Amino acid sequence: MAVSRRGDPAPSKSFVMPRTMPETMPNTEVTPAVDSAESEAIESDLPQQYVTLRGVRTHNLKGIDCKIPHGKLTVISGVSGSGKSSLAFDTLYAEGQRRYTESLSTYARQFLQRMERPPVEAVKNIQPALALRQKNDVSNARSTVGTITEVDDHLQLVYTHIGETICPTCETLVGRDTVPGVVTAIEGMDDGTRLILVAQADGGENKHRHAVLKHLVQEGYRRLLIDGEMVDITESDIESLLDREAFPVIIDRIVVRKDEEMRFAEAVEAAFALGNGRLEVHFYDDMERAPLIFDRAFRCNGCGTDFIEPQPALFSFNSSLGACDTCSGFGKVMGVDFKKVIPNTRLTLKEGVIACLETPAYRKDRSELFDACRDREIPLDVPFEKLDAAAQDFIIEGGKRSKNGKTGKKYKGVRGFFEALKKKQYKTHVRIMLARYRGYDRCPDCKGARLNASARNVRVAGKAIGDLWQMRLSEAKTYFDELELPDDQFARVETLLDEIEHRLAYLNEIGCGYLRLDRQSRTLSGGEMQRIHLTASLGRALTDTLYVLDEPTAGMHASDTDKLMQVLYDLRDLDNTVVVVEHDPEVIEGADYIIEIGPGGGEQGGELLFSGPIKEFRERETITSEALLERQALARAAAATALGRKKQPKDYVRIVGAREHNLADLTVEIPCGQLTAVTGLSGSGKSTLCERVLYQGWKAMKGQGGTDAGAHDALEGLERFDDVVLMDQAAVGRSSRSNSLSYTGAFDAVRKLFAATRAAKQIGLTVGDFSFNTAGGRCETCNGAGTITVEMHFMADIEVTCEDCQGKRYGRRVLDVEYRGKNIADIFDMTVAEGVEFFRETRSLLRKLEPLVDVGLGYLRMGQTTATLSGGEAQRLKLATYIADGRKRGDTKPVLFIFDEPTVGLHMLDISTLLSSLKKLVDLGHTVIVIEHNIDFIAQCDHIIDLGPGAGPAGGQLVATGTPREVANTKESVTGRYLAELLDAN
Repeated sequence: MAVSRRGDPAPSKSFVMPRTMPETMPNTEVTPAVDSAESEAIESDLPQQYVTLRGVRTHNLKGIDCKIPHGKLTVISGVSGSGKSSLAFDTLYAEGQRRYTESLSTYARQFLQRMERPPVEAVKNIQPALALRQKNDVSNARSTVGTITEVDDHLQLVYTHIGETICPTCETLVGRDTVPGVVTAIEGMDDGTRLILVAQADGGENKHRHAVLKHLVQEGYRRLLIDGEMVDITESDIESLLDREAFPVIIDRIVVRKDEEMRFAEAVEAAFALGNGRLEVHFYDDMERAPLIFDRAFRCNGCGTDFIEPQPALFSFNSSLGACDTCSGFGKVMGVDFKKVIPNTRLTLKEGVIACLETPAYRKDRSELFDACRDREIPLDVPFEKLDAAAQDFIIEGGKRSKNGKTGKKYKGVRGFFEALKKKQYKTHVRIMLARYRGYDRCPDCKGARLNASARNVRVAGKAIGDLWQMRLSEAKTYFDELELPDDQFARVETLLDEIEHRLAYLNEIGCGYLRLDRQSRTLSGGEMQRIHLTASLGRALTDTLYVLDEPTAGMHASDTDKLMQVLYDLRDLDNTVVVVEHDPEVIEGADYIIEIGPGGGEQGGELLFSGPIKEFRERETITSEALLERQALARAAAATALGRKKQPKDYVRIVGAREHNLADLTVEIPCGQLTAVTGLSGSGKSTLCERVLYQGWKAMKGQGGTDAGAHDALEGLERFDDVVLMDQAAVGRSSRSNSLSYTGAFDAVRKLFAATRAAKQIGLTVGDFSFNTAGGRCETCNGAGTITVEMHFMADIEVTCEDCQGKRYGRRVLDVEYRGKNIADIFDMTVAEGVEFFRETRSLLRKLEPLVDVGLGYLRMGQTTATLSGGEAQRLKLATYIADGRKRGDTKPVLFIFDEPTVGLHMLDISTLLSSLKKLVDLGHTVIVIEHNIDFIAQCDHIIDLGPGAGPAGGQLVATGTPREVANTKESVTGRYLAELLDAN
């Protein structure tokens, strides 16, 4: 361990449970191990170290029996839609959740009859369950990486125990003085030093001051120290003293000698009592010397400013005690977005770097800026980004116009320009101007630290807690590795530092080192959120627990998978049972136990193909085991094809001078009419380049928004495209009423088919009656949702099936109407592949549904809500809808597609289906860019742009570009190394 005392060996790492309550994590519930009565009745010859499931029929599972060993890493694999999540989450975890509610109070148990038990004959030996899903439901802007992982909680305690408050005015240490501390300070002076101890006695109101002086004399305090002279109260003109609000009473005159500790202590105690906790120590032989000030209150002894004593709430931006008063702890305020005001920092002042002043209406303000800069000797022909910080601050914030910035007329600055505009908001054009540049700006008071001045003044090893929050996790780990503290401070926070270092180490090991501690949780991807929850779980050191994870490798580079596996092993070695739904070959190969569900998706799946140790799995011929063996041959063939057909593209899309976030003045060329993969470590700048610079920049060029476009010099070659389409991982809809049928527009055709039947016409049903969104045909109990949300108050709300319609969404009249022997609820229960066969004769529906099968979504049930789709599924649904709308026709101009990890949730076999769909787009003349980590997918692309070499500040550079084989031969490329392993494997 690197956090240690000076001169002492590093102490051994201890692991303790945190004393504070952790932040509630979405999609995470803990269930105690409570075996229900039916578990006792199970007849089994299996040993007790297995979770045993019998007769599982959840969704498409066909009554399978399986066992999961305790204390092992088990991977559930199979093609997409085969029933993996049904087994792991909807059966294993759902049964644990149900048993959890059985242990609750009588009030909670009244809802139990409304919670459906998973359709399983028996579950035995289930452990307390904790589910870590890939979905990110956090919407609270106050939730950050630091709060979820509890690093913030530990930092708050560290700063409470050893934080030093520094007065910003005097730059001296603030603290509470005590009698022993003052005595020690006096004894530390040279022997023979003569001192005068003075207490400022409060005089009170004018009419009471005479009585105060009389009382002082009665108490034996006859002398005052006024202007360096000792004044006897009894011998002075009392009236001349009554103008004073406080009387500088001489408590004692002492000479520093040994063995006088008792007298010193009595004098100091008396001074604190008379002076309301404040004491002045004057030097008798040098009265012009500034006195020493001691104060029992937590205030600066120099200027007398009061400070709040360090406590955990002071360092929390969620507390009224610690939050910045200006931004309420958010770190940002609504004001001027200076990224819009200064969109291109490479321009000079003369070239118009201040965009808001480049209109005729504000020519006078532009001239005023130029004059002010000349007075300050700020060059007008130097790019803004190359001006020093003081010059940039003067342009934006304003200040004195003289060279030294201390005299002369004041310039209002660009911020002052907008403040002046606010006074003219009654004018329409001014309101339009303000709206154009409005946005969230860094809080001017806390500078984004979120805390008030009292909290920002507290330091540990010279850094405020806000400085640590703004570090990347990799930087924070390095900081704590190198941190050295005095022995007494280290002893008080040793355990806390161990906990912080432990969490930071795991966060870096699972590939999240590029994230900052103050990164908002709601901006994280599903995979990032799941891995952060995993770290928080490790930090709690739970044992004998069942963890169920959903594709934790989502969004991870291949180089980070080994680190994630070590984290999973650590979790397992704490005597936990770890169950992972996963497609990644490295995770499958590294598992202790394999369960494979298949053979197909939807109704063609749901069977147990294999259950056993990994050694036996390698020897069996299953869909996944064969895919593992064939992936190398498939990748080599695709790479050879790409190399063989390599030709110089006619056109390129050129991104020139991209420098948003960590992009290092990057210029890249993307070949038109090809499938290009943008690769690199997580945090290397892939999404910034493709989404912030390319996509948002194109929108800005077209005047369609693009206010968040990343900084760049130019985008070339986009004029040849009719459209640029971003298929990101954003949810296609959070409403439970949105499904694949309604999203693709196929639902309208389905309703028309049912409304046209003889049965519907006989009872007067129209197309509108077959909609679950409007009153008429829907179930009015659940308003067509099929479920009812029960508020549990003390835990997450529970969704239960509607008792009236049994989850079918419609009333009896509508459900009685059938089309070819199926009612509309039966249509919702079909998979998309089944729907294609069922509606084979209806061309309008086929045009909507067949693209879903083409992109590998044939396993989805047509009534499945889009809110439950993974990021990869959401992208493929958007692609299928785009194709179904007819945008792939060859008579249109080419389209540039940008995808963000569309392979998330795909089995190795399904990746081939997705690749086929994307290459069809390329064959039609379109250009496809894919941000991707999946090595199998990357190996089959036409062109690769690899960014790196690291993440965060270490990334943002072009490491390699070319065909998969060319990138594999690039030694500097981390992605290339893994490509080489795949392409050259025997």
